[in-house]
Amino acid sequence: MANIVFGLVAIALGLWGLSTWWWSVVEVLRGVVPLLLILIGPVALAAGITRLREDGEVESVLAESELGDEPGELLQQDTARPL
Repeated sequence: MANIVFGLVAIALGLWGLSTWWWSVVEVLRGVVPLLLILIGPVALAAGITRLREDGEVESVLAESELGDEPGELLQQDTARPL
């Protein structure tokens, strides 16, 4: 029962503080959101690269992009691919 009362009091005080100091909350969010994006961005990038490596797509993309030494080979590769 004490947990419920404490929870309700905490919610009430939180809403009161949020409405009273709204511009301070906005200022904090303006500073925290870019920091979170800077921290989350590399994690998402690493997860995407890891997934590509697990699926084997990186090797297939690299194999397709390797060009030969002959000047006409690039033209032959482009015309041989179906659209």
